[in-house]
Formats: sequence, structure tokens, C-alpha cells
Amino acid sequence: MKKNLTSICFSLGAASFSYAQSVAPAYSIAPWFNDKKAAVSLTFDDGISGQFAIAVPLLNQYGFTSTFFITPGILTSQLIKDKLIADAAKAGHEIANHSLTHPHFDSIAPADITSEIIQSNEAIKKYTRPGQSLTHAYPFGEGGQETEKGLQIRSIIKQYFIGARATRNKVIPFNDYHFAREPDDYFKINSDIIADSASMAEFTTHLDATISSGGWYVPCYHGIENGWLIVPKENFQMELQALQERKEMVWIATFENVLKYHRQRNCTKLRGTAENNDSWILELRDTLNNEATWNHPLTIHLKLNGRKVKSIRQGNKKILFIISPNEMIFNAVPGRNKIIVTKDK
Repeated sequence: MKKNLTSICFSLGAASFSYAQSVAPAYSIAPWFNDKKAAVSLTFDDGISGQFAIAVPLLNQYGFTSTFFITPGILTSQLIKDKLIADAAKAGHEIANHSLTHPHFDSIAPADITSEIIQSNEAIKKYTRPGQSLTHAYPFGEGGQETEKGLQIRSIIKQYFIGARATRNKVIPFNDYHFAREPDDYFKINSDIIADSASMAEFTTHLDATISSGGWYVPCYHGIENGWLIVPKENFQMELQALQERKEMVWIATFENVLKYHRQRNCTKLRGTAENNDSWILELRDTLNNEATWNHPLTIHLKLNGRKVKSIRQGNKKILFIISPNEMIFNAVPGRNKIIVTKDK
């Protein structure tokens, strides 16, 4: 996927509107979707059969979506024949890129890296019909390091993806909220490998530390019951139960969606464009200039300053909202579609 950086400019005629009250609305954008304190993305590497035969049904049972970074060149024929990958995609799980054959990116030429990720993307499209991988996990974690080769690998990955996951490239096992000081940081997101020796106590410790910091925890699994770095089904189910017990505090979502929210949130502004006695018109815009890709809704807290609200919509879509003391809370997608707040007189 090559990103389209064309920006689109537009204007709204407002002959009968007053601009005075709506130039600078008082608002904030929640750090995480739906005001959750922290985010968790469960990720799985390689495409081992137990991930789809065992983990996916359990994830579906709990209502959690996750990310499967698959390596098409090592998938079993039975996995493809039974369409378990396609079924996972239909259930809302992200099927993402982990190269075609899982080579050491440190040891191959740039052209071969490009070939690996392009061929993997083409296979993913066939399995998910018509899925599009927007994120990548480096084979062996090689791509997140601060070396000349690491920089070279990331320069290639950036041409096709919106972000990438490394493995244990930081001291702490999670990403603190302000992990992305610059765009390159979205291509070396840290993950915590859940090995066969990992304990339930370690998982909950890391999870609770993430919640306390307001960060993003990205556990990385391999084998579930079979394969390598095996996590028994019972252990995995206990980890899901730990998440279930904390779901009021944690946003559990795919790697792609959490990445989108974080990056959009930190480069988006809300402004008023017009207002009269009946309506208040707002514009939510980011600086990413690609609405087709950057399309995750953001959670907005908007001060009402005495206004009463009857309804809200964005484009032709009605938006649900909550009124708390002197503010309205709602989810909206940055882009060209105006947010229309209809007042209750």
C-alpha cells in the first residue's frame, strides 16, 4: 500500500450563520477510544494452526478482536483449505503481514525485503478477500533496532504500511502513552513475547502496569497448544479472563485500530465553522491527508457552554452521544464530513 498524500481543501457556505461563538470550541480528545484508561492488542505471529483453531473461537467467545501476523509461505494447506483465516477476518480480526517466508531481514537485500512483503500482501488478499494489510511485524523482530540496517528496513516498510511491530526492543514490556515522539516510532512499536515459560503472574503484572501508565500493551503469541513457544489453551484462557475482568478500563482492539487511534488523536483538531440558533457546525480534521486509511473514530469531549443538544450527525450518519455536566461526549471520524449539532430549544 503506497499512501496517497494529496490533501483536499473545501469550504462551507454560511450566509446565515454567525462565526463568533464557534471559532474555538472548548474540547478534548480522549487518549483512548471510549475513554478507556489503556489499550491492549493481542497479536499472534507466523500463522500456526492452533491460533485459528483454538485461539480464535476463544477470542470470539469473549468478544475480543486481535491481530494475526501471518507468514503465508509456512501456512499449512489444511489451514487454507478450511478457510480458518478468512473466517477470522470475517469475525473482525486483523490479518496482517509478517513477510512471505520469515527470513532474517538483517541478512537479505532491500529488493528481497520488498519482494517478501509484497508477495505476503498478495496472499493475504486471497485469504481474506479483499483484505488489505496495513501493518507489519518484523520477522525475528529485525527492523526496530537503531542501526543502519534497521533504518534501511524501516524505510522500505514505511512505503507499504502505517506502522510495524518489533519485539522486546524496550526495557519496559509495554508502550507508554507518549512512545511516539516522531513518526518513525510507529514503525518500532514494542511487544512482549509470551513464551511457554511465561507465567500468569507476569501477564497480569504487565497488564496492570500498562493500565497504571495509560499505555499500550502488545502481547506477542506464537503457538497455542501446538507449534513453537507454546502457550497451553488453559493459560491463554486465563489471560483472556484477566482481560475480561479489566475490560471497563482497557480498550481491547486490533493492532491496526489502536495504532490508527493513537496517531489520529495526536494530530487532530476540532474547530467550529458556523453557528445559528438551530445548529452548530464543527469540523474535525487531522494532518494525515488520507481519509480512506485514517478512518477510526475518535472520542470527543465537547464543552456545551449552556447549549442544549437535540441530535448530532456527521455527514448522513446519526451519532450517539452522552451528556454529562456541561459537556457532550461522542465518537466522530476526522475528515471532510462536517459534524452537525442540532440544538434543542
